Amino acid sequence: MASVSNPEQERFFAVMALHNYFLNADFLRDLFMKRIKRNQSPSDVNPVTAMDDLIAMSLWYATVYVVMEGWREAKLSDPEVDELLADRHVERLRRFRNQVFHYQRAYDNPKLLEFLGADDADAHAATDWIKRTHKALGRAIQQAAEDILRSERDADGAPT
Repeated sequence: MASVSNPEQERFFAVMALHNYFLNADFLRDLFMKRIKRNQSPSDVNPVTAMDDLIAMSLWYATVYVVMEGWREAKLSDPEVDELLADRHVERLRRFRNQVFHYQRAYDNPKLLEFLGADDADAHAATDWIKRTHKALGRAIQQAAEDILRSERDADGAPT
């Protein structure tokens, strides 16, 4: 890790580390979205492909939670992100992430069902929430990095 000599640099490196985790989540989101955009009815998808789709989705969702953890640890704030992270889905997503990344004796994935809810309306709400959260985190992390760089330039007296 780079040597940190002042609080602004420390904050910048923390935001850049968080950005790295966001890039992981973003890659997995893109992978999942490419997988599910096909000209097939869900009922026509073979079981192996459906399992691969579930794995891609699970990894994306779980890594979004890792970004949420980093957001909080970096003590960043953004009105939209903060509102999304106050939602009831956060705790369910935490348990789901644990199911994905920590060995479980059960074969099935009850934490995914818990996250997605009891019916189609709940599943649509959870899916909409994670998409909005992912997008808001990406925007806010980028903005945080830009704000720090702008602040550094201003402190150095460089023209903006």
